[in-house]
Amino acid sequence: MTSEEVIVAVVDALSAVDVPFMVVGSMATNFYGIPRSTRDADFVIQVPPPFGALTERLGKSLRLAAQASFEGVTGTVRHRIEARGTSFTVELFELSDDAHDVARFSKRRRVRLFGKDVFLATAEDTIITKLRWALQPGREKDVDDVRSVIAIQGDSLDWTYVEQWCSQHGTSALLDSIRRSLQL
Repeated sequence: MTSEEVIVAVVDALSAVDVPFMVVGSMATNFYGIPRSTRDADFVIQVPPPFGALTERLGKSLRLAAQASFEGVTGTVRHRIEARGTSFTVELFELSDDAHDVARFSKRRRVRLFGKDVFLATAEDTIITKLRWALQPGREKDVDDVRSVIAIQGDSLDWTYVEQWCSQHGTSALLDSIRRSLQL
């Protein structure tokens, strides 16, 4: 399976078992910014999936890991789906009660991705989340992703919203540095 086929299969499976979701991470960055290669796709899901039904809908090509893990930055539970025969994975992050996590889920927007209607985090929320992740060691790609989205979206962004969350998350200086590098 290609990465696009994996993403479409996961979208179809989540939709079939009525789990509200949104696509985030590098897929959102690729939609709003300059596309780059990635080895995974990240989704935020509103409720834990009905595992038996989801596993059945995913079919034999995709395997839902039996054990969930804990993601430390946002404090969410993460479920991993592996595409058999490839290194591509999908991570399903359960929606947390973090204020920004809740806000970005409520602001998600419907877009067309790989021929499917999907919900996607907004460009602003993609920037905010990537900046938050960029504070972790070894996450330079997140800075590049933010730069990419800002370079493409520029003046269309709701900067008041972005700056409000960056102030709360302690990422304002990093945002300012990126904007200066782009001469905005």
